Amino acid sequence: MNFEMITEGLKQLLQENNYTPATIHFYEREWSKIQSFLTEECGNTDYDMERGLKYLENQYGFITKYNDGTLSQQRVQLLRVVHMLEDYRLHQVLTRRYYASKNPIMLNAYYSDVSADYSKCLDSTDLSMSTIEHYKGISLVFMDYLQQRKIESTMNITMDTCNSYLKTLAGYSFKTIEQNVCGIRHFLRFLYSTGMLSADYAVKIHMPAVSKSAKIPSAWKLDELKAMLSAIDRNSPIGKRDYAMILLACILGLRIGDIKNLRFHNFNWENKKLSLIQHKTHKPLTLPMPDAVGWAVIDYIKNGRPQYYETDHVFLKHMPPFDPIGNENHMQQQLVRYMRKAGIDQRTKKHSGFHSLRHSAGSMLLEMEIPLPIITDILGHSASDVTAVYLKTDLKKLAECVLSPEDFCHE
Repeated sequence: MNFEMITEGLKQLLQENNYTPATIHFYEREWSKIQSFLTEECGNTDYDMERGLKYLENQYGFITKYNDGTLSQQRVQLLRVVHMLEDYRLHQVLTRRYYASKNPIMLNAYYSDVSADYSKCLDSTDLSMSTIEHYKGISLVFMDYLQQRKIESTMNITMDTCNSYLKTLAGYSFKTIEQNVCGIRHFLRFLYSTGMLSADYAVKIHMPAVSKSAKIPSAWKLDELKAMLSAIDRNSPIGKRDYAMILLACILGLRIGDIKNLRFHNFNWENKKLSLIQHKTHKPLTLPMPDAVGWAVIDYIKNGRPQYYETDHVFLKHMPPFDPIGNENHMQQQLVRYMRKAGIDQRTKKHSGFHSLRHSAGSMLLEMEIPLPIITDILGHSASDVTAVYLKTDLKKLAECVLSPEDFCHE
């Protein structure tokens, strides 16, 4: 498919998906530059991703600047341009690598009804709220794909349809692909069970042959943790909140979902224990509460937490209406802000979210020669083989991560 056919089809899809004239003009302007590059440098207008990346390097020094860390966020947006062209060349659809609140996915009446029925089904399950929201979002993107492929009914979905959609996930991380495959399988099972699909395609879709343990979790070094924690303004209410939440993650290894859902009754101050039902696994977990963690939480409750009496959630938003932190907010922006303030290079930490702090807790417990089954219990994993991922980490480097809670108990 030559470049002219790709851009003609893409423009039609952009218009059908209600992109603004200004946005479409931006894409057309960039397409014109790419077409000139193909003609002058390649001698024809055949397009693929390799040529798209060559254009970005030639025009903007994209790859060079990315590697040396000088690429601006504005230039990063141009990657979207070449991705869109490649995705249309391969799949003839407008893939949604980035979401925009001003340009949400709009389903037609038929698929809107399917989506509403699926949402009701998900809301009646015992899945965690985060998983439910993931599955809703994944099904929405899949139905948008079906619309673009002019598949007017779920009864017309075939195994080839499913495989073609899954191919659009090429280039994503294993974790993202895993989430999407799980979500698609769940949605297909729903369609089959309700008679909206004639065959059970979910049983034929399998995860790629990539082990969960193939990827070593990101773990923080002790000096990085100390630097980040020192960068937090513990005299401010938000600082007190974030400090306590980060300690719960990097010392006790709690998931961010469990931290956000903590209630006052989860804390047994007299016995210095923290007990909860895990948001992800629905299994009970009881942990000893080190002094550093306990005093940080108490400091926030007494001196930082908004006086909001309609909820017993411990951690709240710090802007009206001061309600609990939403499921969609994973607090990553807060963590990134403290990293920048501490001068920590984000490029050295591929994962800068709260889950990376949880990984650090597991790594530190391992280095402290805590038996694997006990670490499994502390981290709330379903089995020791999940915890065994931490055994892949370089133990010599982990020696720098051994710390006691007192290391964080600054006054």
